[in-house]
Amino acid sequence: MEEETRKNAIFRYMVDGESPKDIYTNLHRSKKWFFKWLKRFQSSDSYWYEDQSRAPLIKIRETGQREKDLILSTRQRLESEPFAQIGVSAIKWELKKLGLPFPSDSTINRILNREGLVKKNRICSQGYGIPLLHRGAGGEQHSPDGSGGSSLHKGRWKVLCPQCDGPV
Repeated sequence: MEEETRKNAIFRYMVDGESPKDIYTNLHRSKKWFFKWLKRFQSSDSYWYEDQSRAPLIKIRETGQREKDLILSTRQRLESEPFAQIGVSAIKWELKKLGLPFPSDSTINRILNREGLVKKNRICSQGYGIPLLHRGAGGEQHSPDGSGGSSLHKGRWKVLCPQCDGPV
């Protein structure tokens, strides 16, 4: 539909000799639109009336395959060691020890995400916590160990670690 409109506009200009202003006002288009397609027609491209891709011709900064392989192999090596940390900071530390350049944290995370290597905490879901202070029947607060630390926290809950049951 749009391509036919473009062809029609240029045909009217080239064959019929109609003025550009009459053409683009009659088609409810702008002056810029008309001269854009006239310029494309004059370029001698056989598919001048088709839309051209708006995507950039090159990707400015894409992580190379060598860097990706290096990050993934470092991660796999860390996973094979017992009690080793396997996160972004551990990967960066290992790459630094080898004297190799390393990308940013977000780039490493993106690579690990694409490969399905980001592991969720399967022991407990996030969002729930164990309170440092328990609320008594009268609204007063008591610390679980009986040390009386409630005056330090003034009614706020301090989360120690995730727990599936929610706040007590």
